[in-house]
Amino acid sequence: MKLLPFDFKIIDNKFLLINDSGEFIFLNESNFQNLIGYKKLNQNLKNKFWFDPKDNLHPLIRKYQRSKIYLNRGTTLFILVLTNRCNLNCVYCQANKKISSSSYYDMSMGTAKSAVDFIFQSPSKNVVIEFQGGEPLINFEVLKFIVKYVREYQKLFDKTIEMNLVSNLVSLDEKKLQFLIQNKVNICTSLDGNKVVHDYNRPGLSGGSYECLINKLKLINKVSYSLRLKTKINAIQTTTRISFNFFKEIIDTYVSLGFNSIFLRPINPFGKAIVNKEKIGYSPYEYLDFYNRSLKYILDLNKSGHPFIENTARIFLKKIMRADDGSYVDLRSPCGATIGQLAINYDGCLYTCDEGRILSEMGDRTFKIGAVETSTYEDTIKNLVTKTACLASCSECSQRCYQCVYRPYCGTCPVINYVTEKDIFKNSSYRCIINEGILDTIFKTIKNKEVNTIFNRWVEG
Repeated sequence: MKLLPFDFKIIDNKFLLINDSGEFIFLNESNFQNLIGYKKLNQNLKNKFWFDPKDNLHPLIRKYQRSKIYLNRGTTLFILVLTNRCNLNCVYCQANKKISSSSYYDMSMGTAKSAVDFIFQSPSKNVVIEFQGGEPLINFEVLKFIVKYVREYQKLFDKTIEMNLVSNLVSLDEKKLQFLIQNKVNICTSLDGNKVVHDYNRPGLSGGSYECLINKLKLINKVSYSLRLKTKINAIQTTTRISFNFFKEIIDTYVSLGFNSIFLRPINPFGKAIVNKEKIGYSPYEYLDFYNRSLKYILDLNKSGHPFIENTARIFLKKIMRADDGSYVDLRSPCGATIGQLAINYDGCLYTCDEGRILSEMGDRTFKIGAVETSTYEDTIKNLVTKTACLASCSECSQRCYQCVYRPYCGTCPVINYVTEKDIFKNSSYRCIINEGILDTIFKTIKNKEVNTIFNRWVEG
């Protein structure tokens, strides 16, 4: 029997041990000393941290293989930017979005056809196409063309295709909505909280956008009911400094509108988020204080009989409890650059990821890997930028990550590293502090039996 490699840290006077397969255990000092001293151990500890070289199909090996299964899938997520025009003026706008009536910033029909042809070259059996912008509904005719073309194309391939629209919903009307629902296009919007927070973060061109969003959500429910078709509608939240004083109101808004979860997210360092940093930005420790207060409130809701999920915690918990990557490409090693996701801009240019595409709108095309009219899928996989991004995002080789106890659950983003540290191989301290802090909170609370039961429901739900 041999002792498997593991890392550890002390949490609440207990030793938290995590091995390369993501198995974890809490030990008191006596049991920890017994482990590293090869002394008497209970069977649970042996199962998690000891390995018999004769057993080539050890459960821990299979679990590690399962946690990396995405490496054999091919690219699953394709982000199609239908336009770089927008009808909101968000304070943290990540890209250099245009407020313009010109179709110059719209994807053409020809580029859209080439984009779909390119997507179907992926060997992945399960593909997700995500319509983004700017505001994608501004270029609705091209969206309609893509949806119809994909559904026809799909008949020739053994693929499951899911299509998602990421929209502020301002341009949504009943006719567009009927098309989306009838063609099984899921809808995701941005909801930053109550009226005060949302209107501050996401103003329209002539005032707040909160009331408009609420009316559009009502329209979705009305049309879905009339068509007798269930529509998948999600919302995502972005945290600015104003959010800190309204964490309860933000969550209560989601609950009151019928959402069963919230995805709490910090600002990313792109576009107007950099320009407005003094006004809306914060330190990672300030964000963690906001996150911890929010998570505690959400757990209290669950304890009082109101099921509600925080999705950042859920993603981590799937990794911790199920060795499930959850198809979330931002927390992988290597990350999802090209091999997990790929962004196609309105002009047909290909980028390793949405972050790489956003960086290009700031004038830096470092992460461009081709164009749909001239590149094959194989070209993008073999591209040196793809290879470099994958190498740079292997946390097992990272100077900052390789001895981190949370390495099996986490991941790094080369684009964010490039922007914040000027080095794709040097992890963003901002991002690391936040991820480590959230995982600290999860492991501090997971020891509580009632909370552990709630966490298990989140993972299974």
